[in-house]
Amino acid sequence: MKSFEVTFAKIYPDFTRDLIKSCGKLTSTEVKVCMMLKINYSNKKILDELNISNSTLTNLRSSVRKKMGLKRSQNLSNTLLSL
Repeated sequence: MKSFEVTFAKIYPDFTRDLIKSCGKLTSTEVKVCMMLKINYSNKKILDELNISNSTLTNLRSSVRKKMGLKRSQNLSNTLLSL
């Protein structure tokens, strides 16, 4: 997983900083999910990469959405793509 994070940081050097600035404190897993959504990973690929359940991913996405102040109707992936 570390190589993914390093490669991602090279491609999107300001993403993590901008993400944390826009929504405050995130867990490391929430940041990883956001990174994966930024590069259009499917839910299945995120589940496999992080070895988590579908309900855990749903909870993580909901938590990030809440921390970013997004309404349930607002698309998290599209918001992350704009960062």
